[in-house]
Amino acid sequence: MSRDYYVIKEGGEWKVKLEAGRVISTHRSQKAAKRNAKRLARKYNRGVTVNAAKGYTRYNIPADEV
Repeated sequence: MSRDYYVIKEGGEWKVKLEAGRVISTHRSQKAAKRNAKRLARKYNRGVTVNAAKGYTRYNIPADEV
């Protein structure tokens, strides 16, 4: 099973992070972070999990639907 990309808000910035790993990129908006996470997920055949600013999971996109 491959690790997903996570879109999280941390320190006032939106970040794309590899599951249980490092921060891949930092963005000013959630929209930009989601766009980058989806691009990476398509390239590496992984899923995307998008979190709300308060920390809970908003939705999950499986690898075959990215």
